[in-house]
Amino acid sequence: MRGRMTWLIAVFLVGVSGCGASNGLDLARVSGKVTYKGEPLKNGTVMFEPDESKGTTGPQAIGTITSDGSYILSSETSGDGAVVGFHKVGVLGLEASPVSDKAMPSPEEDPLKYLAAKTQAGLDASRNATKKNAGQTVTGLDGKPFRVTVPEKVTSTKTSGITAKVVRGSNVMNIDIDEHGVAQIK
Repeated sequence: MRGRMTWLIAVFLVGVSGCGASNGLDLARVSGKVTYKGEPLKNGTVMFEPDESKGTTGPQAIGTITSDGSYILSSETSGDGAVVGFHKVGVLGLEASPVSDKAMPSPEEDPLKYLAAKTQAGLDASRNATKKNAGQTVTGLDGKPFRVTVPEKVTSTKTSGITAKVVRGSNVMNIDIDEHGVAQIK
């Protein structure tokens, strides 16, 4: 009985130690700053999507843009980085404050109220929009609408044209976006 119990404990410990690992992913740390027209973005998200056409596979890495424009990518755990290889990059720059402080009703709890509130938020954003963004908004996790501050082109990994190569070790990738949505990684 004692031998069987020792064997079960050993198997359990090997299994638990494997759970904390990166599931065999080859990850490297990635951080940097994002600027738009020479000024730091103060809020938003950076997305690195592995480019399967160039042989890179794995989970997407995402980083939150802080008030000084900096970001740190995470794939599985906070700050663990991105898969080593080639990536398509997207940047979603948002105003720091929501267009409206009203949270959206839950679509699961009341679909009709949710649709009405989403329509109203879009109308409010359009009325308050600047010409450069034409009222483009996204809804945050808290249900509040935020105005997009960068050209729509760069907000998706599919349309941005921004690419990056993540190498082993620590990577610093500063992303500079111009007024036309053309971006460079330095």
